[in-house]
Amino acid sequence: MLLATRFIPTWDCSKLSSISSLFLFFALISGSVQAVAAVDISDPTKLMFVGDRSENLIDVISLDDEEVIFRIKTSLHPDHIVVTPFAPILVYTNIGTKTVVFYDLKKQQETRTLELPISPRHVVLDTTGAKIGISDDVDGGFVLIHAYARSVQFALEDFPPTTDVLFDPNDVDIYYSNEATGSMGLLDTNTQRTYEMSLTDEPGQLLSAPSRSIDGRYIYVANVTTGEVYSLNAYSKIIFNTFEVGAKPARPYTTPEGTFLYMMDEDSGRLLTVEQQGFTEYADSKFDRGVNLVAVGRFDRMNLFLSSANKRWYVYDNVARAVIENGDFLARPLGVLGAADGKTAYVAFADAAQVAIVDLEKQTLEYIPATENGSGAFTIGLSNNVCH
Repeated sequence: MLLATRFIPTWDCSKLSSISSLFLFFALISGSVQAVAAVDISDPTKLMFVGDRSENLIDVISLDDEEVIFRIKTSLHPDHIVVTPFAPILVYTNIGTKTVVFYDLKKQQETRTLELPISPRHVVLDTTGAKIGISDDVDGGFVLIHAYARSVQFALEDFPPTTDVLFDPNDVDIYYSNEATGSMGLLDTNTQRTYEMSLTDEPGQLLSAPSRSIDGRYIYVANVTTGEVYSLNAYSKIIFNTFEVGAKPARPYTTPEGTFLYMMDEDSGRLLTVEQQGFTEYADSKFDRGVNLVAVGRFDRMNLFLSSANKRWYVYDNVARAVIENGDFLARPLGVLGAADGKTAYVAFADAAQVAIVDLEKQTLEYIPATENGSGAFTIGLSNNVCH
């Protein structure tokens, strides 16, 4: 906790009466000479939030100072964390109790708890930072939360089981994968009706969560069973392209500049890069096995590739089309987020009470101590991770 010293001026007590002098004496000893200055955590864009994997706490890290500046004690364990970038609102969910908790970053207190009809196993913030999509890939169901109003906009308990949903930039449509029917679904939030587009003739195949192009024109889904990645035209609702990626394709990723589509095969370590304008192959590269996560640097140049299955990391130069630096983290990553300016990537670990800071332009790696037992969830106020 930061301390601010309050300087006390001196008086000529010879000019005061004895009663006044006595009053001044007691005022000085009863007042606080040092006042504790409250830490300001009201601007999420300057902060990272890391939830402990087992304890009820969230550490707040200053992205400028690169250190923990505040610890939030939560009433429940934070299984997922999202923050609204343009308002001092943090939201965390607890799967076991089926609840959503709102925390006011300005007042530094929990302000509301909502009970949900489903288990919040997957939580996604929309492109505006105002709405939160909650889904359950085990029992099904979907809930749309309005973050600013701190309320449930609507709930669909008969929604199919699915992982992370995908918000369209039109703020109306929400895409999801439906493995049971082998299709890509679209939820119209105005009518609360769903429409499904067939991806495969064989229901029950493993499908990734969807991704999209910057403009929302194309939706991408990986079929883990067949090793393909589908590109759907969002307007015609048909498959526009199919890419043969490998035995176990990861969720596709669109770069922040909107130029490239990254498709990774976890089984072989292959990275297939396609230019989205003409869907032409740009590069076909190779890492070690397991790569399934990426943070992209400025101008789609320096990219960090890593795996949730092992400790290896790679800085990949998208112009040279080659790995220029690599190494091992101290633990297996939980997830990765890119800074808004694309200069830095942040990596959290479930098995290490630290967060990694990777300078993409200098190719350096540092660690920040955070949490007591490792990370269970983390986020930053403003990230360049888009279209996911």
